[in-house]
Amino acid sequence: MEIFGYSERGMLNSLFYEIACSQNDLQLFNEFLKSIYFPYKAINFQISEAKLLIEQSFSDFGDADAVLLLNNQGNNQIAFIEAKVKTSQRERWNISEEFGEFTKGIAENNINSSNLLVQLYHKARLIKALQDGGIKQLQNGVQFPKGSSKEYRKIGDNEVVLRAVNLLVPYCRDAFFIGIVPDNISSLKAFYQDTLKDYKPSGFQEWNIMNLGCISWACVERFCSEHKLRRTIENFRFNEGQIYDKNQGNCR
Repeated sequence: MEIFGYSERGMLNSLFYEIACSQNDLQLFNEFLKSIYFPYKAINFQISEAKLLIEQSFSDFGDADAVLLLNNQGNNQIAFIEAKVKTSQRERWNISEEFGEFTKGIAENNINSSNLLVQLYHKARLIKALQDGGIKQLQNGVQFPKGSSKEYRKIGDNEVVLRAVNLLVPYCRDAFFIGIVPDNISSLKAFYQDTLKDYKPSGFQEWNIMNLGCISWACVERFCSEHKLRRTIENFRFNEGQIYDKNQGNCR
């Protein structure tokens, strides 16, 4: 049986299910986490247990492409993953243009909720509210910057969403926010060190970049090739032109 999934959701499903179904799942999972670039802190992953939520809704705080609930050397940690792709209709995707869209939205009070930095910020505010006031705080609501598509956000009362939030509680004291993007890793490193490091957007409460991480799709594909994840490699081939431009994206 062969299964193909479309675009970023299909790729993440294929990647994580193939890792989970392998005989050396935790070893592979640790190797994948170690391939993620964290620009502002060193993180040593030695995961002994993991739970993953794929495409989980958090109501007003948005969906998460993946949520990783981790036991790392006896410490509970959580990682949110947001993935972006260069669609076949789009000439290119790069982090500088995504940042430009972010700053323009702030200046014009018209913040795009699908922007990578906005999505990661939403998850960071979700976790901060959970740390400070628990689920009750999320139900009461959290104030967001002027110009957001919704300036007061709540978790709602969907039973599955609340079940997911309850799963986050034991892990939420140590959280990371990761982007998987179609840019090349050298451009990503330069952006995080030269552009984002000292940037503080006006009106963004609890803005904190220290726990941000990133990985390029090219690096994900290289990881799959190195570890012979055949099904995910086949999904990259199926989605060729839809995930990243191999002439622009690389893992160097």
